[in-house]
Amino acid sequence: IPSFIHHMERYTFAMPYAYKRDTLDVGCKEGFGSHLLSYGANSIGLADIHQKYLDFATNYFKFFCPASFYQCDLEKSFPDGSWDTMVAFEVIEHVADPDFLVKNIAEHLKPNGVLVFSVPHMVANHEHKTLFDEEIIRKLISKYLTIEELYVQEFSAISRKPLYKNLKCYVGVARKK
Repeated sequence: IPSFIHHMERYTFAMPYAYKRDTLDVGCKEGFGSHLLSYGANSIGLADIHQKYLDFATNYFKFFCPASFYQCDLEKSFPDGSWDTMVAFEVIEHVADPDFLVKNIAEHLKPNGVLVFSVPHMVANHEHKTLFDEEIIRKLISKYLTIEELYVQEFSAISRKPLYKNLKCYVGVARKK
């Protein structure tokens, strides 16, 4: 529950960027955040490697805009199509070649499209294939997109208590060049 709250804060942050826009949630897992984004999005796409997550989202949620589901391995491919906004929360660090993923995101964003992203600061675990500090994430994203905003999420937005296990995340907004 504690880390779930911080994910929901990020999706709440992303909602204005998805408003009346075609939006793709990259690495959506069960689709909780996609569901939130669907309240204002023009359309919502959910992409994940695991079909079980997409099935859960399909069966559990009523999306408030047209929804599409894409089962794909983001380390090898990317959903066909183009979007105004993409959200990639806690996914970039999970791929072996983050450059491949961010390049694909940039290529599938419409002109003036926006990426809203987050990565944890230097969290080593068995699921993270790449570790990020501020310099590394800035360099990666800036290779393909223009960073407009970059924040550090260290505290809960309402309580101002430290994040779960004192986690620190970079949360940013980047626009297609």
